[in-house]
Amino acid sequence: MASVVLSEAEKLYIVHGIQEDLRVDGRGCEDYRCAEVETDVVSNTSGSARVKLGHTDILVGVKAEMGTPKLEKPDEGYLEFFVDWLVY
Repeated sequence: MASVVLSEAEKLYIVHGIQEDLRVDGRGCEDYRCAEVETDVVSNTSGSARVKLGHTDILVGVKAEMGTPKLEKPDEGYLEFFVDWLVY
């Protein structure tokens, strides 16, 4: 896991924010954002989901297809996965 290096000023900013129950966006430390999750929102995918968290909206679609084995390797098929996502 990568380590994060913070300056003393950044550390103080974080500690004071916790002590004063503040976040940068104005929420308190224990306040959460409303989350909405929808599944199967894109009809031409094997699976899809839309997640809204605060002002972030994410749409993900996944397709999986089984490939036909090649003539020279009849016992070896393959799987292909395609993943697309949008964040707006």
